[in-house]
Amino acid sequence: MLPEVALYLVKVLVLPALLGLAVGGFGVLMVARRAEADRALVVRRAQVGQALAAPVAFVASFLLEVGPVGLPPAERWHVLPYAVGVAALVGAVVSRMRSAWWVQWSIVAVILGGLAWKFVVFPASNPYIQAGLFGSIVLVGLLWSAVARDACSVGMAMMAAIVFAGLGVLMILANFASLGVMAMAVAAALAGFGMVSGVLNLRELARLRAAASSQPVAVGADPACAACPAEAACELVPWTAAAATTLAAIACVLALCGHAYNYGEVRPLHWAAILLSPFFALLVCKPCLRGAKPIVGVAWRAGLCLVVVLATIINAASRGGSEDGAAAGSTGSDPMADMLEESK
Repeated sequence: MLPEVALYLVKVLVLPALLGLAVGGFGVLMVARRAEADRALVVRRAQVGQALAAPVAFVASFLLEVGPVGLPPAERWHVLPYAVGVAALVGAVVSRMRSAWWVQWSIVAVILGGLAWKFVVFPASNPYIQAGLFGSIVLVGLLWSAVARDACSVGMAMMAAIVFAGLGVLMILANFASLGVMAMAVAAALAGFGMVSGVLNLRELARLRAAASSQPVAVGADPACAACPAEAACELVPWTAAAATTLAAIACVLALCGHAYNYGEVRPLHWAAILLSPFFALLVCKPCLRGAKPIVGVAWRAGLCLVVVLATIINAASRGGSEDGAAAGSTGSDPMADMLEESK
């Protein structure tokens, strides 16, 4: 059993995560290798890869788990790779636009929300649920766009990874383990992308500090401040509002799919709490972080998001545990065993 689980996770989780990491991380690496004066065009291309990293990981995981699916799909949830693919295309195109963040957010939110309202329909859906999906994409996309502007690129990637990992755990609790592993693949890709970005950003920060320390200090200037460039100056590839809204739309669609096929005790409030958990990153006291290392800001923001996600998962698991206790003696099922059986 254990070797089969390990091979399954390598195929459906690790390999897609590495593919998504390669798509997103390659662009950041190319920006880091370029001279500062030649980075503008490369940054735009890297932001496209940034928008594609998570969708590529999900689609690859889906294809390795389920295989190719036709149109119309045999099962309603098999629309997911098409929905995620369209979201990736829209996010990548809008990410290259030189426009204000709210313009990117509004374009992506309206397009993806409208398409999801019309074409992403799961069992037991109704017009109110579809309207709720549209509204959640718009509102969660706005929230994530605000977080992307407030946090650094590493913090945004880590918070998104925490959200998708939390959704994956909820899907497993809802007895939809195969979709949960796909969400975990997205989380792993985003976490790896955040680590790569963090290492390269720290390298850029060290380079800027070395360059600043070698320059003569102006009369009346603070030598310590002269050697400490702003955190924003070390952002090789900042997140665009289009990429953040695309991630939010994918998360909303996956959450609705998990809820539609929920055979556990996961409640709608659990999905909503995890989708909205990055909001608490906006509550971080910025003046308190002034002068602190960039890693401190990332740790505070991602830590607050993680606390909300863990509390939500514990609450959902405790509800499921109490239901299992009340139904003691009844026949249960192991989601992981069922998932392995279906994948054969």
